[in-house]
Amino acid sequence: MISILRKIRKSLILSGSTRKYIFYALGEIALVVIGILIALQINNWNNDRLDRNKERLLLKEINNEFKINKEELEGTVWAYNHIRSHCTSVINLFPINPQELNLDSFALSLLRMRGLPSADLSMGSIKSIINSSSFEIISNKELRSLLIQWEDLISDYFERESQAINYARQTIIPYLGERIPQPYRTGLEDKRVDLSFLNTIDFENLIYDRLKDINVLLNIVEQEEDDIRKSLDRIIILSNTNND
Repeated sequence: MISILRKIRKSLILSGSTRKYIFYALGEIALVVIGILIALQINNWNNDRLDRNKERLLLKEINNEFKINKEELEGTVWAYNHIRSHCTSVINLFPINPQELNLDSFALSLLRMRGLPSADLSMGSIKSIINSSSFEIISNKELRSLLIQWEDLISDYFERESQAINYARQTIIPYLGERIPQPYRTGLEDKRVDLSFLNTIDFENLIYDRLKDINVLLNIVEQEEDDIRKSLDRIIILSNTNND
């Protein structure tokens, strides 16, 4: 192709036709420009193809991570609902008469109330993506927005969860540890144990405060406008590459 153009250029120069040479030169420039544009377009197509492949890998990572996050959250919510149920069962016994207690169910309630469930919600993929140029590869604007908001969205939940865990660890567990040996079922029948503490204001307030902390925590994920669960489900849907 180049050799043909050279021959045409040479013949036009020898012919002495300036007008024809100008038209030829313009045509040659146009061919060069078209070639460059085609090359750029091919390069853009290749880059876009690579970006889409990389996006699919990122979406798969996000999808897997948030499916695990959903399982973690639902499991923890279930555990705290279980604790709330046991707190309510004990409160329904107030004022407690130790002689009328079903020791099996009461011991189980004491054991469950001191539980320390925690949602291990991972944010590894979000942090690695947001802190790199890979974030712009995600083409869905809604998904990008949800990922950016995720950490702030769950911060209140983590704060309330930490409060519930700290109260159990710093107050309930030491309180029971000073009064009943474990396991609680046999501890309640231990002759060294004075069960009169079950009828004290301190014990009743202990259970009420535990229930209050858990209600505040669960209210975050059980209210009508449950943004955490909605965002979780939406991120899972938007990052599902099988929907493509």
